[in-house]
Amino acid sequence: MWIRCLQLEEGELCGTAEETGWMNAARGGRGEAGGLGSLQYSHSTPVDCKVHCSEFMEFAEVENLHDFYSSEERIVHTQDQRGFYIMYDAALKDLELLEDELLLLGSHFIRRDRMKKMGKAERADIHSWAGTDVDRVAVLLDLWTCETEFLESKVQLLNCYFEAYQHAAGTEERFALAGVITDIMHRRPHLDLDQDYFVQVYRAEISCLQSHQQLIRDILDNQIENQRQYLQRIWRDDRKGPVHDFGLPPNYVPKHLVSLGGSSPALMNTFLLEVHPSLCLASAVYHSLVEAHTELCQLHRATSSADKLTLRQKLLQQALQSWNHLASPGASYSSQIQKDLFSDVFFEDPNMVQNVGLLLVRSAEEKDMTQGREKQLYAVETFSKLLELVTIRHRLLESASETAHLAQLYRNVASELGFDEFHLYLRPVQFEVAEQKDKAEQRPVFITAILEDDSSVDRFNPSHLPLSIQELDENQIGRFSFSSEEAVIHLMNRQSTENLQVSLACQVTQKNALISAVKLVCLCHWTQSQTSSDQSEVARHSDKDVKLDSKSGGDTNNLQEKSNSSPSRGSTKTPTKERLMEAFVSIQLEKVGLRDEMLNSFVKKKQAVGGLIKTPEEAAKIKRGLIIDFLKKFSTQISQYCVRAQILSYYYSLTLLLDDFPSVRQAHFMIGEARKPKDILDSGVNLSPDPRNFQRRPQQLLSADGKTLLNLWYIPHFSEVLHVFKNISVCPAALHHTLQIVSALHDIIYYLVSFSRLGNTENSCNASGSLSADWGGTEGIGAELLEIQRQVDRLSDPSGPESVGRLLQLRRQVLLLQFDSAVRLLIREVFLSSGDVASYRSVSDNMASALPPLSDSIQTDVFSLMLPVPPPLDTHGHQAQRLFPWRSFMACHGSFPLDVWDVPPIEYCMQLCVSGLSDRSRLQANAALLGVSLLLEDVLNSGGEAEPVRLHGNKDDLLHDGKPDEEDEEEKKTTCVSTLSQDPVIRVQSVLKGFLLLTKQLQVFKESWAHRRLGAQTFRTPSLYQQFVKLYRAEIFYPSMRSLAQHMGTERDYEVLISGSQSLLPPPGASEVDVKAWQLHKLLESTECDMIRAVQRRITRELTLVVSERTRQDTRLPTELWKKAPLKYSLSPERPQIVETFIQQLMDGAEEAEGQLRVSQDRLQQSLTHLGCSLMERERSSFLLYSQFYEQILQQETRLLHQREQDLRNLTDSQRCDSHKEGAVAVCRGMMLEISALQAKVAHLEEEKTTLEEQLSLKFKERYDPLVRHLFSTCIQLKARLDEYRQQMEQDVSEMVSRIRGEGVDRIMALKKNYGCNKDGDGLALTQLKKEEVHELSLENSRLTALLCKQKALSRWRQAVDQEKLHRRLLQTQQREVSCRSEVLRVKMTSEEEVVVLQEELEAARKVLSSCQAECSSTKKLLSRKTEELQVARHQSAQEARSRQELDSYRVQSLEQMREDMEDRERQFRKLSEQLDRDGRMNQLHRQRSAKQIRQVRGQLQQELSIKQEAFQRVDKLQNQVNDMEAAFSRCTSTTGTHQLR
Repeated sequence: MWIRCLQLEEGELCGTAEETGWMNAARGGRGEAGGLGSLQYSHSTPVDCKVHCSEFMEFAEVENLHDFYSSEERIVHTQDQRGFYIMYDAALKDLELLEDELLLLGSHFIRRDRMKKMGKAERADIHSWAGTDVDRVAVLLDLWTCETEFLESKVQLLNCYFEAYQHAAGTEERFALAGVITDIMHRRPHLDLDQDYFVQVYRAEISCLQSHQQLIRDILDNQIENQRQYLQRIWRDDRKGPVHDFGLPPNYVPKHLVSLGGSSPALMNTFLLEVHPSLCLASAVYHSLVEAHTELCQLHRATSSADKLTLRQKLLQQALQSWNHLASPGASYSSQIQKDLFSDVFFEDPNMVQNVGLLLVRSAEEKDMTQGREKQLYAVETFSKLLELVTIRHRLLESASETAHLAQLYRNVASELGFDEFHLYLRPVQFEVAEQKDKAEQRPVFITAILEDDSSVDRFNPSHLPLSIQELDENQIGRFSFSSEEAVIHLMNRQSTENLQVSLACQVTQKNALISAVKLVCLCHWTQSQTSSDQSEVARHSDKDVKLDSKSGGDTNNLQEKSNSSPSRGSTKTPTKERLMEAFVSIQLEKVGLRDEMLNSFVKKKQAVGGLIKTPEEAAKIKRGLIIDFLKKFSTQISQYCVRAQILSYYYSLTLLLDDFPSVRQAHFMIGEARKPKDILDSGVNLSPDPRNFQRRPQQLLSADGKTLLNLWYIPHFSEVLHVFKNISVCPAALHHTLQIVSALHDIIYYLVSFSRLGNTENSCNASGSLSADWGGTEGIGAELLEIQRQVDRLSDPSGPESVGRLLQLRRQVLLLQFDSAVRLLIREVFLSSGDVASYRSVSDNMASALPPLSDSIQTDVFSLMLPVPPPLDTHGHQAQRLFPWRSFMACHGSFPLDVWDVPPIEYCMQLCVSGLSDRSRLQANAALLGVSLLLEDVLNSGGEAEPVRLHGNKDDLLHDGKPDEEDEEEKKTTCVSTLSQDPVIRVQSVLKGFLLLTKQLQVFKESWAHRRLGAQTFRTPSLYQQFVKLYRAEIFYPSMRSLAQHMGTERDYEVLISGSQSLLPPPGASEVDVKAWQLHKLLESTECDMIRAVQRRITRELTLVVSERTRQDTRLPTELWKKAPLKYSLSPERPQIVETFIQQLMDGAEEAEGQLRVSQDRLQQSLTHLGCSLMERERSSFLLYSQFYEQILQQETRLLHQREQDLRNLTDSQRCDSHKEGAVAVCRGMMLEISALQAKVAHLEEEKTTLEEQLSLKFKERYDPLVRHLFSTCIQLKARLDEYRQQMEQDVSEMVSRIRGEGVDRIMALKKNYGCNKDGDGLALTQLKKEEVHELSLENSRLTALLCKQKALSRWRQAVDQEKLHRRLLQTQQREVSCRSEVLRVKMTSEEEVVVLQEELEAARKVLSSCQAECSSTKKLLSRKTEELQVARHQSAQEARSRQELDSYRVQSLEQMREDMEDRERQFRKLSEQLDRDGRMNQLHRQRSAKQIRQVRGQLQQELSIKQEAFQRVDKLQNQVNDMEAAFSRCTSTTGTHQLR
């Protein structure tokens, strides 16, 4: 119920209608009802009886004030509580906005059609420019018809979700459905303005809505039918009483069918008391469809509205078709599995399960096994085991059903790639009959090897899909049943429960393996499709004679056909298909080797105990341990494929992004190409740096062993990701480091591009590579990437993947936290401080949905809300994971933790935060973001440490990086080793991250404190925000800064600083980190105190109620404990604070001496002056309010009188001007034609302007291209000179070496001769000759090399000159083309304008000549009358203008006089009173004068009327007299005639 009330805030009327609890919670409150407002008066008012909405409804006198709705022939009527038809003002405003939107839409398509025809026509006239051949009425009819059908389809879809909303019981479920309904209400058609007409888009949108409505209706109707069958089964006639019915869903009485949707129900009719809370899952269907459509758009690169709409339409059609052909759960499994696991005969009935527990408890009592407390413990343990069985079966059913769907997808993928179905299955081998194998079967390195030799593959293909545990052990571990009472009792022991847990683990592992396999193939397929489309695009632009595939292209239909089609198995294998085949994962080959190792271990253990295991329990225990080890190894092995798929998704997304910015891609990145698998495995082995030569960057991210970073900016081909690290033992670690580096780099680049795109205007949004320079642009992106490379180079180990990955992860977190802090804190504060409330609300509303996906916060869904973690435990905490592992996992990761496309939507979230802002507001937001950067620089310059505040009272507290304590302890163990040698670069990023987290904590606690002190509406208006700032400074900021100054030892200096300043400043020398940390500690203390006080009040109230109940003497039920607290009437009249302020001012300057207070004369005079000013201000506000009220009444009466006079005048004029209507219509039509033609000409001039801009750009390009060419030739010359210098230097060094060698040989010969050595020196001479020959050859080689370098330089120079000439000719040709085109256009426009002008002049002259003679006589007659009327109108307008000027002058004079009188102290009151009296008299005189004038006019009109009546009477009398005279004369003549005849 809403209680209407209005309140004047800052010149605007604001509603203070009370909110219900869920609306208050949705707006960030505590879920309590709001108030009636904050209007305060001096006496009792309605606010004195302020109550909550729910309490107000408890009064018996309260009537229902709800509006209700009815439909009649597809028309919805709104009626109030009395039955009157009403229409909301918001609906009228929406209708006006819709009218404007449709008019703009129709005008756009009319103009587009006109421009299209003008381009084809050889000549154009004014009718062509104006588009007279377009039927605008038909266009409007199409617009409103399409819009009506769209709205009707949307209403039908809304009714489905609204009826599901009426069944929802939980608050969170109702919130989720309300969000879905709101999204559908604000949904509009995604029009493509480049299409010829809008009808096709509307039809597609209507088809999407109808398909969606059909899908959700079928799902909900099926759910209602299933729920009815379930309720009929559990609510039987043999009920034992209300005690045994506790926990069952509510039953319904099959009587009185009602329709929740009124006369046109959306779902099937339900009974009067029938409620199905499970219908709240409809929101999950909607979110699943939205997420699937988003992933399809990203994978198909659908950027246009038409492509996205086509994908949505096909998605909904496929979903509807899949639902109609959906098989029952367990249909893929054998009949025995369906009976044991999927059957709902026994275990789906809670009564039968309850009977099993009671039977076990009674049997224990009969055997005297339990007594007293042991009996209770045994009962609790029994039902706990039953609940565990229920949970395990539910999870096993869920996993088995999902495995069946994934198995079908896996079969389709295998068939498309040319593989058989048996790769999914593993032939069961029982433990007892297993034989030891000398060597376990090893999986092949390349999956394509089995196509040539498939001897290692088992062609086992069962008729039904088995459970995963049955492939390992079917006789013992995999033997279970839930179909009968005996089978369930057999499972009620620890060993059977552990067997079921192992079975569940096997099934979940199988499901994850299938998801990983399908995900890897899908991503490889899309990456290959993108590569093929890019290559075909390049081939098409290069004008080569290449025959393109008809299935490639940008059209969405072709894309989807290509995704669904695949070559037959018998066709020839192309390189593309062969590379896709390498992405296939054989589940059988992945399992068989590990299964053989498991069986060998079992055989060895069996042989160790003598070949015979004593009991089946021991055998089962050994099997469970071996199966768990098998699952761990298999999961580790399969996780590698999932990691590779994630790496592929990030690289694919990054490639799509860089395609829009080729300059950034060419300057900073290297794109890999397809290579052979052996080349990929052998690459990067012998890489070694050589400082003497320039080497090309290696085409590999990490080295072959995965321990060295080679090229951070290399984007590999998907085939490289498939085969990298396959032949090393550290593959998981290397893939983990790769994923860590790639994901962080992807998010950083996406953030930089998204940040630069925030400044794009609507006109530049269509350009894919356009970025705003104010927000960084491509230059800012390049500078940031270079800064990242410099930071990597400054690391102590720049080639270590661990350090680089850690640095990039920290940088990613800093960037996202920086944006979060700017949006959450600075941008909103800027808008509130400047009074831009609309922008503040837009950012506040959008950030609630946009910022959580960018952080590590938990994203809850409907499934996780069904079984949440109990409130005292933290979802990420170690204790919650230990006590409730499944619930904690679902709350953290959702029901579907593995997705095909899991790239975070960074750009969408950032754009959502600033959507709805004007250009000026965007500039302010940009300044706030830059302010955060400057603040981070100050934090770094301070040189201190920064980290978020952590609470030490709870060991399960979640850290702000989103990791639980176990992971945090592991991280601490790894980081503590390198604490002494931590890199400065990583330390800088850690400090920035800690400071941003601290800032976020401070903002969250600050808003919480403000809501507790000032209410939920604190940050809604600038005035309340200013009040919050003052209160925060007084209660939090000043005490915390004083404590900080005391901690620093500068408390006295700080007090001196504060006393001499008007604003509160932090202590001198305090860093920004300390300032925020001390404020946060103060806020935590305040929060703790508030919580303690609330608990104390609650305890006191509860104790009082309990004590009062215990003292009662009667035997009635203690209903007082169940009732709500009594209504409290808060008497809070707000009287003027004038007296209190006066007393306070007197007491501040008073001095107490001998029991007396002495006040100085100056202080008394100042207080009295302030008192007079306060009284004057109150009187002034009252005077202004009432004067405005009376002025509005007077203006309204004047307008009514003027309107009546105008109506009278128009009535008289319309009677005389009927003959001129046709001429006026023709003139209006001509003006419309001229306006339309002028609009078309303006558009044509804009196109001409674009042509001139292109011409100017060509001129500038022509001017600067020679400089670039000259620089290029200079670089070539410098390189040639460097080559010559290097050759000369090598030649000189060679000559010096040969000369020194000759001198050395001569000296050796001389020494031999001197010392008489008998050994012959021919060897030295021969060596010398050979060296000389080698030297001569090297000289010749150097000369030839120099000559070759000169030839290369000359050829490059010639090539550059030829390119420059060709480029110059091309520019000249383009300039001539542009100039000729503009000249032709100008001549054509001039000739057309001249022809049109001459035709118009000729037609106008003919019309004027024909009509001038006819209108000449009538014009002369009307001239005199028009002149008189014009004089009268001028006289009246002059009188009205004079009266308005007098009123304005009097008002301005009074205001100026009041402002001047405020400066004087004593004369202010007297002058103002005189001025008020004077103004009152003037107003009274003016009113009297106006009344007198009105009376005079009325008297004149009455006098003229009486004169005219008298004149008419006299004319009548004269006419009667004339008639009488004529009659008398006729009688006289007749009598004389008779006398003569006689």
